[in-house]
Amino acid sequence: MPGPKKKTSKSNGKGKKAPKLKMAPARPLDEAAHDYALLLQDPCNAKVVPPIYPGSDSGFLFRADSFGVVGTGVGENAGYIHWSPGYPNATNTDLLIGAASAAATAVAATAYATGPAKTFLANNSRAVRCIAACMKISFIGAESARAGRIHFGQTAAGLIDSGTSVSADGVAQALTNYTRTPADTIELIWKPSLADAEFCDPTEAASATVRDRHASLTVAFAGLPAAVGINYHVTAVYEWLPVTGLGVAGNPSGKARSRNSLDDVVDFLISRGERFARYVGHGIATGALGTVAEQVSAVFGNMPAIGVQRTIGWR
Repeated sequence: MPGPKKKTSKSNGKGKKAPKLKMAPARPLDEAAHDYALLLQDPCNAKVVPPIYPGSDSGFLFRADSFGVVGTGVGENAGYIHWSPGYPNATNTDLLIGAASAAATAVAATAYATGPAKTFLANNSRAVRCIAACMKISFIGAESARAGRIHFGQTAAGLIDSGTSVSADGVAQALTNYTRTPADTIELIWKPSLADAEFCDPTEAASATVRDRHASLTVAFAGLPAAVGINYHVTAVYEWLPVTGLGVAGNPSGKARSRNSLDDVVDFLISRGERFARYVGHGIATGALGTVAEQVSAVFGNMPAIGVQRTIGWR
């Protein structure tokens, strides 16, 4: 007679197959969280709404942006941009830029006071925090001369410190994705950390310990035509509290009332396969990022280039 059947690895010990584990769906978003998800996904165009941040504080909201170029000096064909939108400060380490004549040449990071609304925040705000942000990168030379490579991704603010010498290749090693210098604009979407949900004083000097807790958008480039450089366009949506003497009262009713958390919103975007990097052209999304970035990181996933407003049926 045949012997007893052997249990397989798929058995639960009772002759039945063990049930397959399924990933739990992302927690549904209520109206406030849904609206904030739209803003986080499209900082440049979505309706400005309060963030789904912990705590009871609330302030006034506005959108601001700034522009610049890097790598246009004599012989420069490599460099980096490192932006920490959630930590504007008096030492200007929120926007660090460096350029050199070779990808392996280390150059000191220069702090720029040209981040979005820096003068306004320094003069009028006693506390500020970023609730959404993005960075657009584009090649500004002739199409016939387009060459080189660009690396990009989200990092921690402490990756590059003001005055510290690093090379474009050194920065590139910390970034997940790269592509040949694109014909279209690359747009990177920022994801806030819990430290970014805290208010900071824009008139105080930066602390290296505090900076490393904030999320940043970082780009490194190399092999471009000498002195041509790349153009960057950074956009941030800020929540700010007015200084004494402005004659402006607080905004206690400005907080989003939601059952969801910041993690719920980010996890929801990830679960839908939403991309946090994309190609855009002339301010209008033109197509998926495709092979440029299958994933901006294993943690944050990707964001689609089109159809932001069509996702209004998320709830």
